[in-house]
Amino acid sequence: MAEWGFYGRTEPLAELRRVVEAERWYFCRIEGRRRIGKTTLLGQLAKGEASLGANLVYMQVPDSDERDVATTFARSLGECERDDARALAANVTDFASMAGAIGQICDAGMVVVLDEFQYFTRAKLHAFNSFLQAQVDRLRNAGLRRGGLFVLGSLQSEMNALLDDKAAPLYGRITAQIRLDHWDFQDLMAVFRSQGVEEPQRWLTLWTFFEGVPKFYHDAFEQDLFAAPAADLARELLTRMFVRGSSPLSEEADTWFLRELRGRAVSILHYLADHAGCSNGDLVAALNDPHDKTPLGTHISRLVNDYRMVDKLHPVFSDSKSRNARYYLADNFLQAWLAVAKPAREAARLKPLDKALAPALRRLEVLEGFSFEKLVRGLHTEMSRKGLGDFELSELRLGYWNRPRDVARSIEIDLVALDEASKRIRFGSCKRTAGAHDNAALEAFDQHVAGFMAAREHKHLSNWTQERVVFSPEFTSEQRAALVSRGYGCKDLHDYAAFV
Repeated sequence: MAEWGFYGRTEPLAELRRVVEAERWYFCRIEGRRRIGKTTLLGQLAKGEASLGANLVYMQVPDSDERDVATTFARSLGECERDDARALAANVTDFASMAGAIGQICDAGMVVVLDEFQYFTRAKLHAFNSFLQAQVDRLRNAGLRRGGLFVLGSLQSEMNALLDDKAAPLYGRITAQIRLDHWDFQDLMAVFRSQGVEEPQRWLTLWTFFEGVPKFYHDAFEQDLFAAPAADLARELLTRMFVRGSSPLSEEADTWFLRELRGRAVSILHYLADHAGCSNGDLVAALNDPHDKTPLGTHISRLVNDYRMVDKLHPVFSDSKSRNARYYLADNFLQAWLAVAKPAREAARLKPLDKALAPALRRLEVLEGFSFEKLVRGLHTEMSRKGLGDFELSELRLGYWNRPRDVARSIEIDLVALDEASKRIRFGSCKRTAGAHDNAALEAFDQHVAGFMAAREHKHLSNWTQERVVFSPEFTSEQRAALVSRGYGCKDLHDYAAFV
């Protein structure tokens, strides 16, 4: 098996290099979900930049109080390679002296990294922002040609409260901003190819749990998970990553996702894990408590807008006020944890491993169906953005469903992709296994497409070129030939891997 390397991140790494080589002091915000690789990205930057390395002071902010934060920063100074930085450690005792030390370090052309910066929203820590503001204002006007300050955070709402709120001390001070998203499919293919993971079913299983989070794939590498045969991968993934006592991700969701949530918000997440794609009415019917002083809609809104743990999706052509919205857990890992891994881990405490895993593996098959649909939509977006693939998107909200009074007139289409420039529309049907595209499924697919085109609001599409494409992780040559002969396009993950 190949060694683990640094994968992807070409664009953010280039942007970071531009920031540190601009010959002026900078205050840079790096944001992204936990475990997405913010610190690793800075480490990779430091390897190739002479202005970093020995000139870097890194601190992970503890969620505690002023004294502990100041002590932690003093410890970071004491471990620095430069004598002038180490000399400042003894004088750091509170927020005022900590901010002053940051200013002196930057004056000397060094770089400070404050990780988990969002903790400075805490009441016990908030005063630090005013002390830091004074230093940032001075440094921005000092004409420095080297040095800077990086602040890293994983909760966008709290980072926004610190840096984007007009009432916040640090409002308007950021000079550069970088957001790290998941590895995309092209990045993942670089990982899979380097590690000898060749089967599309393995790609789907890994993506269902880890999506594009670098840390999770590195954990899988350290557990030798990539060497597991395709037929055993799901069982081995659950066992090695979640169920065994030494499993690296056994507490990940509770520690990093759920620890700041309580009560109704957690209930919503659990309900969505078992009822992906439910409506607002479904949530209200299942979870509304008239005795709760906070309306259920407020909890949902916070999960959607503040924590970004829940996606509120609308069908194509609808607006943000449409009552057809559906709700999904935004993060694959959280979805897989609540629906599959956590129940398996809890059951394994009382049952033999095989009996604990059996129902979890059945749930995983269902989850992979939803996951594959999400992956196909993401692949269309990624390929169009990069000028690859075979479809140029003009409409990025993919998929269509309705809410008719007559259930018999329901329309459900997994993917509706629009290319307005070419007047081309693609309808897609996604199945976890190629064999599921049987006669009944294809007839239903055709009926839903016909219902969509017959709707009055879609008449303007009548002269567009229509494509009906079926998607699965992998098709055999025989399956592909049979479907193509019936007029359907076929796309599997091999096809998309060839694009990148």
